[in-house]
Amino acid sequence: MRREIELLAPAGSFEALRAAVQNGANAIYLGGAEFSARAYASNFDREQLEEAVDYAHMRGVKIYVTVNTLIKDREMEGLLGYITFLYQIDVDAIIVQDLGLVKILRETLPEFEVHCSTQMTLHNSEGVKLLKNMGMSRVVLARELSLEEIKTIYQTTEMELEVFVHGALCVSYSGQCLMSSLIGGRSGNRGRCAQPCRRMYELYDLEKGEPVQPIDSQAFHMSMRDLNTFDHIHQLIDSGVTSFKIEGRMKKPQYVASIVGSYRQAIDHYLEHNQAFKDEELQWEMEQMFNRKFTKGYLFNSQKTEVINIQKPNNRGVSLGEVMDYHTKTKKMKIKLLRDIEPGDGIEVWGQKKEEIGGSVKIQGSKGQVVEIEMRGNIQPGDEVYKTLDISLNKELEKTYHRQVENRKINIRAEIKVELGNPCELSLWDDRGNTAFVKSDFIVEAAQKVAVDKEKIVKNVSKLGDTPYHLENVQVTLDPNVSVPLSVINDIRRKAIEIINAQRNVGYKGRPDVIPHLPMLNDIIEDKYSHASRRKGLVVKCDSIMHLREVVTKDVHRVYYGDFKTLQVAIDLCHGKKIEIYFKSPSIIKDQEMTHLVEGLSKLKIDGVLAGDLGMLNVSIQNLKIPTIADYSLNIFNSYTAQLMADMGAKGMTPSLELTLREMKGLKSIKGLDTEAVSYGKLPIMTMEYCPLVQVEKCDQQCAPCKYYQYDYRWGLKDHKDIIFPFTKDYWGRTILFNGQTLYLADKLSDFKDLKVKWLRLEFTDETKEDVTSTITQYEKGLMGKEEPLKKKQGTFTRGHYYRGVE
Repeated sequence: MRREIELLAPAGSFEALRAAVQNGANAIYLGGAEFSARAYASNFDREQLEEAVDYAHMRGVKIYVTVNTLIKDREMEGLLGYITFLYQIDVDAIIVQDLGLVKILRETLPEFEVHCSTQMTLHNSEGVKLLKNMGMSRVVLARELSLEEIKTIYQTTEMELEVFVHGALCVSYSGQCLMSSLIGGRSGNRGRCAQPCRRMYELYDLEKGEPVQPIDSQAFHMSMRDLNTFDHIHQLIDSGVTSFKIEGRMKKPQYVASIVGSYRQAIDHYLEHNQAFKDEELQWEMEQMFNRKFTKGYLFNSQKTEVINIQKPNNRGVSLGEVMDYHTKTKKMKIKLLRDIEPGDGIEVWGQKKEEIGGSVKIQGSKGQVVEIEMRGNIQPGDEVYKTLDISLNKELEKTYHRQVENRKINIRAEIKVELGNPCELSLWDDRGNTAFVKSDFIVEAAQKVAVDKEKIVKNVSKLGDTPYHLENVQVTLDPNVSVPLSVINDIRRKAIEIINAQRNVGYKGRPDVIPHLPMLNDIIEDKYSHASRRKGLVVKCDSIMHLREVVTKDVHRVYYGDFKTLQVAIDLCHGKKIEIYFKSPSIIKDQEMTHLVEGLSKLKIDGVLAGDLGMLNVSIQNLKIPTIADYSLNIFNSYTAQLMADMGAKGMTPSLELTLREMKGLKSIKGLDTEAVSYGKLPIMTMEYCPLVQVEKCDQQCAPCKYYQYDYRWGLKDHKDIIFPFTKDYWGRTILFNGQTLYLADKLSDFKDLKVKWLRLEFTDETKEDVTSTITQYEKGLMGKEEPLKKKQGTFTRGHYYRGVE
């Protein structure tokens, strides 16, 4: 017996909600005007949310509300009030990113279903098991997982899994991208991503100091194609996935209608016939609606050259053909059509210099016909022409969700009694067992002229108009030769439908009225002897033995070391100098990698682990049973997340890199949990499965994963401001992109004096040996109150978010 499969659709507006429901979605995810990760979508205010829930529930469709942003301490009370409102209007579940919010919800609204957002970067069984044990109902897996990896997680955890099947992809693991945040102050973790990945960059050889050839000097090196798994939906059904998610809360209703309707057909066909569904016309339709080129993504192990659209970051539509000739006087281009066109269709010409010339069609034309289309611009023979808008297709799709359209009919049954001397009685039953019983005020009379007949009664009871109901069966008890105005039949029918409506939307009335309060924190009362007043110490993170040899000559308390293959050498170096050494785990560790790491770490005399993901945090504490510190990649944004880390057994934590000094000062000091702050280094701003080097054959795309250039900072991406973002490979061969400016605060350490921080962390990446030594010396002086003004020779630097923060 197959489990129930859910098709989960996006809605950025009420019209998109109708489009999704009427085209076959089982559930809708949408954002409220508050605390949503799509701050620039239309989103729903509270009144619209309540209306959306009623509309969907009436038709048997669930509503999930996204609350998938990181939350500041000062926002928690208002957020809890908002979530209480969602609970009481019968929202089926909320989608959450913030771990502190998870803690609050389990303690205050334990019956409210919580789904873990893809922003939590969930990618291994250990992390999923941890959240399942915390009472989470579902996890949305990272989009970088393969089908086999998903199967492993399902078989290991038996957790309800949600997977993206169609739409836009992020080049970075979600929840691990700080690029928009650090270069422009618009945080993806707060729903305000500016999409710098969709911009042009030069692939740069830092060793030679020049762009990499032979490709054009600039290209869209990080702009992902759109995911399309339509032809493989049967494999996903068999993998253990419960919910198939379509991306697109910023998309138009026509797009939602098309994509939802297409996947509905594919899912139903496989469930009914146990055969894969293929339909070229639907594939064309989805391509026409929006595509940046399609990819099967990491789900089906697409080649890394086939996950990026290096040519164009936005919609390309479908090909109409090539320009055969262009008349500069008439401004008309000649083209042999690969598709029909009609007035109002949108087209775009791709010029020789990557120019995009857009316009609309004013003529009719058929496939195979040579036509002349008026278009102004620098157009040359050979330029590619695409149809970006099909006006007829849009009109057809709009018909599927028009306000008077009801494609999702609910079967109801009726019984009506029309008996002399009694009121008319109407009973209705729906598919859920809800019942309505209505009596008329009118008393049935003997007919004076024309008696009412059964056919007219049935016809009027069946007039359900634009309601979502279909009358499946009517039983009529009718005395002979009686009369009743048809308006009476219509009136009791309307009243009975209103009762059924109310019963179908009764859910929240069954939920108790609650006024939850934020849970207490196990915080330390600060005094003059607290660690916030003590002199702070230095800890250092590095990945090379070259750097480590310099570090151990200085006065540092602890080393975080990331290169697993040289970890034993690093342990010997540190222990020889009586310095603690912790393994710095990656932020991404898939299941096979986790097994390898745990086996290796269990054989080493390591002092602890700096855990970069939830899975490693759990394994380090529960299995390895060694001191564990939660790293900033866990997005610790508030005191409740810090408390959760302590509850789990962590001994320390590094707050989010997006907090200001003032916000860090406001964090509670949690008993048993040391806090440290990153104060130097090129900060990681993306973690990617994709590598830009595959486009220029500098990296062997066949390796799995690629291990070329580990901790080698030879390559970078140069933006339009001439800032170069270096990237390297971690131990597992994933690409880590770093900020182009170095975080530097040696001249500002007095500002850290009153922070509840015990350690300041220095992170070394591409520095020389001399840079390492001089940097530690500068910070040692700063901690002793001998801050030196910033010198120009230190090059470009940033203060991170310590002084500007994110909204």
